[in-house]
Parts: sequence; structure tokens; C-alpha cells
Amino acid sequence: MPWSRLAILIPLCAAAPLTAQFEVIDQGNLSIRVGDTEIGREQFTLIAGRRGGLPGSGLRGIASYPAVRPKTRFTGILERSGQQALATFQVEVAGPAPSRTVAELARERLTVRSTSGANEFAREYPGGPDLIALDDSVYSYWLAVTDLATESGAPLRFIFPRTGLRGRFVATREQVTDGPSSITMTGDIEGRILLDESGRFNGLVIPARRIEVLRLSE
Repeated sequence: MPWSRLAILIPLCAAAPLTAQFEVIDQGNLSIRVGDTEIGREQFTLIAGRRGGLPGSGLRGIASYPAVRPKTRFTGILERSGQQALATFQVEVAGPAPSRTVAELARERLTVRSTSGANEFAREYPGGPDLIALDDSVYSYWLAVTDLATESGAPLRFIFPRTGLRGRFVATREQVTDGPSSITMTGDIEGRILLDESGRFNGLVIPARRIEVLRLSE
């Protein structure tokens, strides 16, 4: 896909509400905290289906930092195939240091293209069904882990397309008889994904970074 076409995907999606054409699977608001301090808020919507009528799902997240009178806003789109495999990742940053990153998986290769000011670069990485794309500012992207985690532990590879950070971790679904379950991540990422009574994404805890993301009551 030409870069000129990829570059307009985010503005087009931001201009048209996702709920206009697709079934909403989930939506909510997240509070992003470091220690005891709230540093940001995020709104997300998860829909069934992708652009062009393709099977799968689409996730839109808009994260604002700080939570009050934000100075930086991250607008993201994450699309996955019907088999929950990564299809497209996009993040556009509006603020003092604007940038845009788009990643697309095709023929088992993930192509990442980024622009920041006058700088532009493209890189390729190995793809595959076990690859997930994450972000350290748009935390709703971590919903992808909830669909892939298993009770026996699912080995996954991850990439943060905006920074190029890559690694591996195991996502294990912990079943609890008297309350909501959770997902434990071990490996290059150590943390826990919180689930609600319905099994929906309810939050994220990354102790090494003191990050705690909590879903706000609706």
C-alpha cells in the first residue's frame, strides 16, 4: 500500500464515527495513572468488522495527556483479522511533537512507516499470527491480549511500532471461582490485565513502570 494512501487513513477514520456503519462490541473510558497521579484519560470503541467490509475487528482509541487541559493527544486505530491476527496499526500524535506511525501486515511482513516533522522512515519486521502491536500511550490496544491469552499460557511476540521495541511474553488467563479473572504477562513484559465479570478489558498494571490503567465506571 503506498505511503500516500496509508497517511490519510487516520484522518478519514477520525472524521467518520465508527458507530455509524459497524456494530459496537465494547466502548469505555480509561484512567491512566503513574503511582498515585492520574496523567491521562483515554476513550475507546471496539467494533465488529474492518474497513472495506472485511471480517475482524477495529479499535479506535483517543488518549489525552494530561487528563485536564491536555497538551498532547494520541489518536489510534488498530485492526485485526477474523482470526484476531494483527492487520493494521495507526497512531497520530497531535501536540508539541506531532508525528504519525502506520504499520500494516502483509505476506508475513510488518511494514512500519513513520513521519515526524520533515523526517520519514520505513522499516520491516517479521510478521505472523502470534504478533501483536502495542503502544505506551494508547492503552486500549492491550485489549488484543485478552483475545489471545489461554489458561495454559499463549506465547506471543510484541512490537511497539512507534519506538521499534520488540520482545516476547506469555499471556496466561487466570481463572477465579469467586470473582473476575485476569491475565498474567510474563517475559519481556511483566504485568497483569484486569478483566470484569463479563471478561471485558478492565485495566492494566505494569509494575516496572508504575503504570496502572483502570476502566472508569459507566
